[in-house]
Amino acid sequence: MTRWKTVVPSKEPPQPSKRREKKHNLTKRAFWSVFSVVLTIALAAGALIWALPHLPQKPQTQSGANYKGIVELWNVESFEGGVGSRESWLKSRAAKFEQQNEGLFVHVTTLTVEQLQDKLAAGDNFDIVCFSRGAGEIVKDDLAPIDGETAVRDNFLPSGQLNGTQYALPLYAGAYCLFARAEMLSQEKLLGNALSQTYTRKVGKTTFTLQPLICGFTPYNSPLSALAMSGGRGNANVSESTTQYQAYEQFVANRTAVTLLGTQRDMYRLGQKESAGKIDSLVFAPLAGYTDLVQYVGISAFAEDKAFACKVFVKYLLSEQSQSTLTSLSMFSVLDKTFYTADRYAQTEAGLNSAYVPNVFGNAEAIKRQRQMALDTLNV
Repeated sequence: MTRWKTVVPSKEPPQPSKRREKKHNLTKRAFWSVFSVVLTIALAAGALIWALPHLPQKPQTQSGANYKGIVELWNVESFEGGVGSRESWLKSRAAKFEQQNEGLFVHVTTLTVEQLQDKLAAGDNFDIVCFSRGAGEIVKDDLAPIDGETAVRDNFLPSGQLNGTQYALPLYAGAYCLFARAEMLSQEKLLGNALSQTYTRKVGKTTFTLQPLICGFTPYNSPLSALAMSGGRGNANVSESTTQYQAYEQFVANRTAVTLLGTQRDMYRLGQKESAGKIDSLVFAPLAGYTDLVQYVGISAFAEDKAFACKVFVKYLLSEQSQSTLTSLSMFSVLDKTFYTADRYAQTEAGLNSAYVPNVFGNAEAIKRQRQMALDTLNV
């Protein structure tokens, strides 16, 4: 009897279909692609985190001001300007600055020294202040140290320092100068004879004997220091109660003094009269040894989040672009640059490079001592 042997088929593992194999391979490739992208991003992020602190710092410009809002600028005026409005000049500079810094506004308020005192006493405060002698003593405790690394003339910078620290930067300058009618005093003798030359003139039946010199004062300046430090000598018989404008008027009237010790304001006023033929030909000499007719700019120690915007605006005011526009005011730049071509202005501008500039934070007692020292020096 034949026995049938039952053959059981062997169980081999099922072979995957071609579609399933293709899908598996695609999944592997996708995984490695995603992994590669993630790894690349992680490596790039790590490199960036390491590199950022080591990158060179980008210079800060106007566009980095960041602060959005109003910066309060107080403009305290205590001496005559040249021509036009110094407030308008500041507002014009502010408008140009605002065009480059969207959302940032500089509000300019012009004050006298007395009004400055009143506002501070009332608890008001500035972010930026422009000021000269007289106001310096009042605001010095409210100012933050300021970067003195500027192109300002070297002989001007120390005048804005306290105990070796820069608290204010010179912004623009005026200057002292001598004027006399050419028929009364020659150009060569103007400086040497400013305190000795008299002149007698007859108007109708009246005879006038003109004294040598007249000059005007503010409560905070020392014009005779300019004469003394520029080489003048003699007895200065002048009244400190005479204002700058009164001195100009009396000189023009030609009944008081031969020589006017005036300022850049007189340079403009008398130049206009000469051009119009309303005054006789004048001789002129700049007093290059000294000037206290300097306006400064400082930043409040309480400016807080506005502080950087204030610094950027101050830098803009001291830029060559801004300083070159001071010729429209007949004022002088504090930069060691040449902006004038007209003879009298060019002479005065060049002379400022060697002028002594007193400290802007000097008090009334310091100014009084300085005036006495000038008289003593002139009489030597």
